[in-house]
Amino acid sequence: MKTYLFMPLLAAGLLLSGCNLYYADQATKRGLEAFDIAKEAKSHGDHQAANDNFRKAQLEFQRAVDHDSRAADRHYRLARASQALKEYDRAMREYDRALQRYPGNGKAHSGKIDCLVQMNAPQEEIDDAVASAVSIVPQRGRIYLTLAAAYYRMGRTDQMPPVLAKAVGAAPADSYIQATAGRFYRALGDFDSASKHLKIAYQLNPQEPGVAYDLGVLGQRLPPIAGG
Repeated sequence: MKTYLFMPLLAAGLLLSGCNLYYADQATKRGLEAFDIAKEAKSHGDHQAANDNFRKAQLEFQRAVDHDSRAADRHYRLARASQALKEYDRAMREYDRALQRYPGNGKAHSGKIDCLVQMNAPQEEIDDAVASAVSIVPQRGRIYLTLAAAYYRMGRTDQMPPVLAKAVGAAPADSYIQATAGRFYRALGDFDSASKHLKIAYQLNPQEPGVAYDLGVLGQRLPPIAGG
């Protein structure tokens, strides 16, 4: 009697197992199809953005997000395209979504800071975004450079020197940061500071692109290289 009861149960179990496997397989296929569509859309969006077709890029990046929203980079790219179109609220939402998926995403932190400055957000919001970024991103100096560059583009040059000081203070051995700070100081007309940081950049890395030329423009001799 027990055997007769067991066999139908076994058959039902195998049937349910087969159904579960079928639906799991279909779900996997749909997931792969969505991933492929998202990947293709991102590629199309990159092409459009490279040609400054930001509206088309935005549409493609939105399509990528709609089909697979897990990747932080897709939200970041949608944010950048939206920012280029001056759709700041949308850009900020996408930067936040990118950071929710990958809190240590330096590009998304930098993009958000740049967007806040561009949209003339309250200084408190900008400061909070910078503080959040430097608390988690290893390359803190580059976060400060992002802020300095944003201030420069918006004509807020009086706010740049303390930010540049923080940038080089956060990464004094980074030749790129020293060189970039030097160039910003030159743009601000502070040639002494420009020469100082460009010389440090050269001493850290004589191959740092453009540094030797920049020092020549300032009428400076190349400094001796440590250990040379």
